[in-house]
Amino acid sequence: MKLKNKTTAWVAVAITLVIVSIIGGFLFKDYLYDVVYPPFEETTIFPDDSRENPADTTFTVNGVAIKMIGVKGGKINCKKLRKTIELDDFYIGETEVTQELWVAIMGDNPSVHKDSLLCPVENVSLLDCADFVHKLDSVSGIKFYIQSYPEWLYAAHLGGKDAGTSYYDDKASWYKENSDSISHPVKQTKPNALGVYDMVGNVSEWTISGPDPFFFVMGGSYETEKENCKIDASDFYHADIQVASTGLRLVWYPESPLQYE
Repeated sequence: MKLKNKTTAWVAVAITLVIVSIIGGFLFKDYLYDVVYPPFEETTIFPDDSRENPADTTFTVNGVAIKMIGVKGGKINCKKLRKTIELDDFYIGETEVTQELWVAIMGDNPSVHKDSLLCPVENVSLLDCADFVHKLDSVSGIKFYIQSYPEWLYAAHLGGKDAGTSYYDDKASWYKENSDSISHPVKQTKPNALGVYDMVGNVSEWTISGPDPFFFVMGGSYETEKENCKIDASDFYHADIQVASTGLRLVWYPESPLQYE
């Protein structure tokens, strides 16, 4: 009996040591990865100054105009990521997706604040947004995308370089102290230097990037305090969450027309 008890104890110790070694190995591996590839502490952009911003373009889908702002490509070191991202020329929505466009495509309005169809759509999950973009593509024959975290940061920083204003003042964004706790119609604030409105404030914006299973939500909203309403501010949401202060913005790559099978 004593021998059996000793054997059992040694087996338990051996199993424990194996488990500890495995966990320790993973932790040490993560530690080494953090040391060798530390995340960038701040966002830095390297636009390709050999090219101009592509000319803006406007699409009309179901009677609603969608203006897309041309953004010249370049490289970006994104805060919280470990590698430099290279971006081709792309287009980003002049405004956040409005309730008008959402209703024209989806037939309903999920928003909490419905004072105007020109307000950004909100109270939509990332899954809802993916469904919207799929239907928008089918109706328009154009391949739109939900913006990525690097695309959003790149356009925000590039557009902020020569904007001549602060994102913290009443002319540039809607935040907690000036919004009356509601969203506002798009294009009521001063755009950034690219001509993009509400990159910061009004409603925060889903991106398709993030630490699995969460996704970066960028820009702050009408609920965000003034001091926190800034370009690099971000939240993490699960894809199926719906928040009354979160919507989306579109991007488009001209070399990627929609292909039907």
